[in-house]
Amino acid sequence: MTSAERTGHSKNCEQAEKPPCACACGGAEHGWQGALSIAAASSSASLDRLRQAAEKSWVQATQPRLGQRKPGPETVEGQHAAIRSFIADVIKWLRRDRSLHNNTRRLGEPFRISRDTDPDQPRRKLTPEEQREFIEKHVIPRLRDDFGVPKINDFQKQAGKVHFWCELLAQTAQALCVSKRICGEAKSTVVTALTGEGDQHPDGWAALLKERVVIERAVDLVFEQLPRLVTGGVAVGDVFRLIWPARVLAVLMCREPRRHWAVRQYCIQPIVEHGSAEIRQKVKDRLREAFPAEWPALDGGTSNDLGERRAG
Repeated sequence: MTSAERTGHSKNCEQAEKPPCACACGGAEHGWQGALSIAAASSSASLDRLRQAAEKSWVQATQPRLGQRKPGPETVEGQHAAIRSFIADVIKWLRRDRSLHNNTRRLGEPFRISRDTDPDQPRRKLTPEEQREFIEKHVIPRLRDDFGVPKINDFQKQAGKVHFWCELLAQTAQALCVSKRICGEAKSTVVTALTGEGDQHPDGWAALLKERVVIERAVDLVFEQLPRLVTGGVAVGDVFRLIWPARVLAVLMCREPRRHWAVRQYCIQPIVEHGSAEIRQKVKDRLREAFPAEWPALDGGTSNDLGERRAG
């Protein structure tokens, strides 16, 4: 039996850089582990290749080519290329900021679906005690334990299609930013956002709403994990160190941010405006060109203070 068959996951999904992806992780492990590995590598070679690929994508999307329809930044290709350039800069940020990298990895840990996908752990059969400990600390295994494997497998199939897990992270980051603390009010805000029928959800979201009880439980489990995810723990009133990792993880996890409003508004935009992220001016310009309705005033000169105020 292959690793992918055991875990429902694959290296292709962990290292994915562009859509589509139909992995059975439901999107919970999409992209981010590979991105963190690139950021942590001793050499910058993988990051350099990623940036070069993003540059090539932008040129191909925006420069006229014989026999092709009119290119441009607002096309699907242009928007995707702008996002790729942005993600490359986010990975560079993670490479510079080890604390952010470590906190993002800790925040991502509860979203793993199997211990087999942890490169730091040997692949062996877990003892019953180890298996129980893993289930207790990981959201999707807990959901399977609570509701049964068939029900959650069906939920995961739909979750992957509608960006459920990155939506949950984006809404969590926004709720923590507004509330400035981990509390029942913030959790309720996330539940309300996820179970509403607004037109800002990804396409197909309505099909997920029949599983409201699973959605509510998923939010419960994520908020149960939040206080223990930062080195030394995090005080109830101190969520600053959780908001930025949540934003970064949502961006890296999202299969197609150009189609995901909450990830763009609650994660990409604050990161662009946050001075410490050091998003390059040309990347900011690309995002403005690709999404003019969302960043009409983006000038690249936003101060670090604004980014920190957004973080709460």
